[in-house]
Amino acid sequence: MRNILLFIDDLTKAESLAKKALKVARQCRANLQLCNAVKTRAQKSLLVHHYDDEVVFEEPESADLKELALKLKGMHHPEGAYHPAINCVEMINFNPTTIRETVIRHNVWMMILGEQSLDQLKNADTFNFAIKMINNINCPVLVMPDKFDMSFFDRVAYITDLRYCDIGVIRFLKILNAQLFVTHISAPGLPDLEERYAQDILSEEISVKANYQKIFLRNIKNKNIKGAIDYVVDTVEIKMLALVNKKHQTIERLYDNYAEKTQLYQKLPALIFPYLNWFNHASFYE
Repeated sequence: MRNILLFIDDLTKAESLAKKALKVARQCRANLQLCNAVKTRAQKSLLVHHYDDEVVFEEPESADLKELALKLKGMHHPEGAYHPAINCVEMINFNPTTIRETVIRHNVWMMILGEQSLDQLKNADTFNFAIKMINNINCPVLVMPDKFDMSFFDRVAYITDLRYCDIGVIRFLKILNAQLFVTHISAPGLPDLEERYAQDILSEEISVKANYQKIFLRNIKNKNIKGAIDYVVDTVEIKMLALVNKKHQTIERLYDNYAEKTQLYQKLPALIFPYLNWFNHASFYE
């Protein structure tokens, strides 16, 4: 059975994020596990700064995850919808090893992380826990914007160089049963693809291998990648982006920290897949 781990790093938005995660779990027919990381981080800070008289850390009130779980269980489910099992998970320490072990121990299929703005994905700040998780996790991470109105992921754009498309990513995404728009952007230093050749790759290789028919091509040749992705998002009404971390500098080319945050895609959830160290087992596709 697939398990989605909701990583709660902001207690003030826990309920809102949990309700969104519940909708994702319904769509994916997965169970939902709640994990509160705030208490873990606060305890670690208290330990590190115990002898620093100038810095005072107060451990925040721990959210009652069991109460939140009960509230989610009591919510109304649409007729015929999947009813996810909802449980609580403890993570003793926040570090790459613990995160990877938690994914394996609890058979985590996907992790959901709330993030106020996706333009912070390139932030290399030591205290950016979102970046630490994304760079060290061994399962896909769904970064959910705070103001995103979660409904149903019926249209997803997978941004990749078609020549190096990950079939495992396609197989994972088809569980959503959504229209999948493979959005081609050439890897740095490689030429653009001609439309017919790109269509042949998509239909004769990717679609056949993944055994998925609701797959479409968006072949971007514009050098203004951000603007071109904006156009795809707007015209097709994309609900989520999918991309692979640390591959062909995709994140670096899409997200940045400049003041004018005008990109439409920065307001969308981003499903980020690990590169090479993906805990990619058969149950992901069952």
